[in-house]
Amino acid sequence: MIIATRASAHGERDAIVAEDIRINYRKLWQIAQAFAVNMRQHGIRSGVTVALDSHDMIASVGVMIATALLGASFVLYNQKAIYEPGSIVILYSPDRPTPVAEGMRIVLISADWSPRNSVVDPSAIHGFSGPDRSEASWWTMHTSGTTGHPKALVLSYQVAFDRSIAAQKDFLGEATRFCPLFPCYTRPFFVRAMAALVNGSTILDGRDPAFLSAEGANLFCGSPRQVHEWLTQWRVRQRFLRVQVSGAPFSDEAALEMFGIFDIVEDVYGSSETNKSFVNRRIQREGRVERIGFPQDSLVELLSVDGRVCSVGEVGEVRVRNGYMVDGYVDDPVSTARAFREGWFYPGDLGRWEADGALRIIGRVDQIINLDGTKIDPAEIEQLLQTVDGVHSAAVFLDPSENVAERTMAFLVLDKGADVVSTVQAAIDLSEKKIGSVKAPGYFFVVPDIPMTHDGVPRRGECARIARTLPRNV
Repeated sequence: MIIATRASAHGERDAIVAEDIRINYRKLWQIAQAFAVNMRQHGIRSGVTVALDSHDMIASVGVMIATALLGASFVLYNQKAIYEPGSIVILYSPDRPTPVAEGMRIVLISADWSPRNSVVDPSAIHGFSGPDRSEASWWTMHTSGTTGHPKALVLSYQVAFDRSIAAQKDFLGEATRFCPLFPCYTRPFFVRAMAALVNGSTILDGRDPAFLSAEGANLFCGSPRQVHEWLTQWRVRQRFLRVQVSGAPFSDEAALEMFGIFDIVEDVYGSSETNKSFVNRRIQREGRVERIGFPQDSLVELLSVDGRVCSVGEVGEVRVRNGYMVDGYVDDPVSTARAFREGWFYPGDLGRWEADGALRIIGRVDQIINLDGTKIDPAEIEQLLQTVDGVHSAAVFLDPSENVAERTMAFLVLDKGADVVSTVQAAIDLSEKKIGSVKAPGYFFVVPDIPMTHDGVPRRGECARIARTLPRNV
């Protein structure tokens, strides 16, 4: 187990640091072992899946490591999911309400699980079997479902480890002190936390810029929205080295905002199916944002509609191949056949190579809206609307009403105190000026919130369902 190796070689190195607690690798290894002992007493072993419900970073990381010690499988708990009784144990920490799952084993991660308070015989800490083989299934991931169809995929222990090693250019041992802006109960957090710990780096659990600056934070990761909200809500004034954004379209305007705080701004392209595949590094030059492409250890190509590999400037469908991609989705042969073909993964994105080698993602194959022959990328319009003063977030989707001509519509969430009439009018004027009346949304709703994935991408199908229920003047 790699954490045991880190504990042996670098036991006093910080593993997880919060404002009120500091855990080194030796202590983290003790926590993981104590958790594994308690989990084993509740019947968790090889062949059993742990569904974790926790917003506590230390408990979440401890459970993740403990499942590997026991050879068990791991999934993030979702109250809407349907679990098969007998093979699933739901673990939850005291910060969460008791899960409601009839017929399921539900176990509280209590204070007694701590090595400090544990009543478990210390001799029981030895003898963990681990997985039967490195290719055994470990972590079930659920995709974000931005296209309205969430899917599940499984990582083996070996693939999870290989992906973490592939990230060692980002996690440079003790030199990297990492602040995840992704919440600790989300898939993007666990992917990066695993890479940080495998490579011997430090995870900082906090949002206070003063705390993060004092602890030497030098790598931040989050969606564009999460980074923006952190910068504005905390009124960040300290400077930090690097931020990586992923999971949603990223505009030059957003990059300019981040250059006020970060020296290096990177736009990461990747997916659960393939891990990190490509990086665009943004640079600021004479008030403009330019990109420089940095290929990772993946082969990324763009294909035209006639199957040619695209050259610079051509728009094509993205496909990716590397040595640690999964080979399909769980119990979904139709989606598997569509996305995995001849050793390539097709994520459904449309992109274009820039002259400087940067990869520009311009939309989704299945989310491009066709209005009388005019192709509309909703993500592009959402980015435009979010530049309007007073607009906090936006979602653009096909108007679901049956009694109007085909058109798009937009949900807007406004900043606190923004004037509704003037802000909406500014959004209308800007969209018609920049993209024309055909592409501009034909109807605007101001809503209290927009359904989003954890990565900050609007769930446009859910928005359309909500829109059907809202009264309006057509």
